[in-house]
Amino acid sequence: MPRAPLLALAAALAAAPGARAGEAATECLADFRFQGAPAQRIRCVDGDPACDADPTPGVCRFDVSVCFNTTDPKLRCTARELEHYDVENVEPDTDGRHDFEFGALQTAVDTLGFPIAANETELCAGPVAMLLPLAVRVQRSGADYGSFKKTLRADTFGPGDPLDRDALPMKCLPAKGADPCDGIDSTFAEIERHVFTGCTRDTCHNAPGGGHTLTLLPGEAYADLIGAMPDSTIAAAAGKLRVAPGEPDRSFLLYKLRGELLAGEGARMPRDLPKLSAKKVRLVEAWIEAGAPATGFVADVGCRP
Repeated sequence: MPRAPLLALAAALAAAPGARAGEAATECLADFRFQGAPAQRIRCVDGDPACDADPTPGVCRFDVSVCFNTTDPKLRCTARELEHYDVENVEPDTDGRHDFEFGALQTAVDTLGFPIAANETELCAGPVAMLLPLAVRVQRSGADYGSFKKTLRADTFGPGDPLDRDALPMKCLPAKGADPCDGIDSTFAEIERHVFTGCTRDTCHNAPGGGHTLTLLPGEAYADLIGAMPDSTIAAAAGKLRVAPGEPDRSFLLYKLRGELLAGEGARMPRDLPKLSAKKVRLVEAWIEAGAPATGFVADVGCRP
């Protein structure tokens, strides 16, 4: 069977309707939906139009809804009064582990208006785009993709008690032969795509704010880094710059990525998220050693011409 039909079949099976074992009594109270069908899990190869709504290489997009008091006859349960619905998330949204897409689904659900009466059926919120960026592993020569997964979890509550708990595992896998170096024309462009991407969240470095003046968006990051004074007065007093071309020891960016900070110099970056791999940090260090050029390939790791 050709590849495309096989992938489409896998996506359909992953989102097949029906209650899971032991959950038939409550499964109709709330269910996740993907492509119009109740979904138990989503597993998709990046770029497959049968399941990925985002054509951008390196990112899967799944449009997910949640529906309440559904009337599917295969789900042997009765609609009930529902008091509230909680999507599991980390708060506040300034915490690096907060998922903004989960928050968007919670907002969409809240606009339905709770409580929901037992005679109110097929009430749906969404769809909300769930973006799953593939992991990128910087190598000694080049880079490669790794899969990325996350799980959407939520609880449905009735009068006084939780009635149902649901989980939707989602996984994005790299396409065969996909190369994260495609389209990258310089070492700094690779740093923007493979290092800074996780730093441009809504509450981080997508714009000045939250006690900092640094923007790391493409097209803005270079001017904000090169020869610029850090926001930390302690780091500035020590003679550090955000990036001091040719001087890694004076480049505060490296100290932030490594977590080698003095009292008062703030937190390691990316804040509250896993530490960057040694090769990603080395990519930044090698670029600074070479004078932090805006163009050209200079690093001893990562993408090549």
